[in-house]
Amino acid sequence: MKKLEEVLPASSYLLKTKLVTLAAFVLPLISLVLLSNSLNAQSNKSEFDGANLLMDDTAGSVKGLQADFGPYDYRLLEPLDDQGDLQQRMGDHEGAVRTFKQALHLTRINNGLHHESQIDVLDKLIASERVLRNWQDVDNHYAYMQHLYQRLYGIDDSRLEAGLQKVASWHVSAFNVDLDGKRIEHLQTANKLFHLRLKVAKLTLSADDPKFDFLYRNIALCERQLYLASGLNKEMMHRQEKIRRDRNSSRNPQLAELDGF
Repeated sequence: MKKLEEVLPASSYLLKTKLVTLAAFVLPLISLVLLSNSLNAQSNKSEFDGANLLMDDTAGSVKGLQADFGPYDYRLLEPLDDQGDLQQRMGDHEGAVRTFKQALHLTRINNGLHHESQIDVLDKLIASERVLRNWQDVDNHYAYMQHLYQRLYGIDDSRLEAGLQKVASWHVSAFNVDLDGKRIEHLQTANKLFHLRLKVAKLTLSADDPKFDFLYRNIALCERQLYLASGLNKEMMHRQEKIRRDRNSSRNPQLAELDGF
């Protein structure tokens, strides 16, 4: 058996050898990670700078066209759309809202009050309004979208169903998470939309289409929720009225004073 003092130096030598080998393997990896992070940072900065330059170019194009042809010229529509898209990608949703509102106004002026070219602009405008949590504006835009789809397409046109589906989805989401404190109004509107979509489906789809099951199920759910909400509202109003009557008829002035009334 080897002596203890002979084993320790040997073990120390093996340990040093392993550490050197490990360092030779790990250090290049660390260098690669640092290099990758550096390249990513440079790439992100380059993309950001590029987006800013592109934004400046687009804004300059809009201003130039406005100066040459006036603020309502149709040639502004494409650069305004590009500018709004860039603003959304850069997270400037307030700027995007302003841009898309201008584009929507120009679309109405140049293409008419009810033209399908408004739909794409509305979709983008709503997307930024939702990010900003401007719920009343979102609701107003969807109301206008519904009006627009119903003016553009007949009850026997499947494109009407596609538009009503977007509007109904908003009202269902607003009801489910109570976005703006108007759950009953959203539920009522969603119910009307599901009934309207059912009419469209009967004229545009085959009888065995699975969408019928979806629509019937959602109509039943909406009407049940409306029934329950109506009963709860009546009961709550009845209780509040009873409390008011009880206070008026049996309130003791001394107790009222003690209670802070």
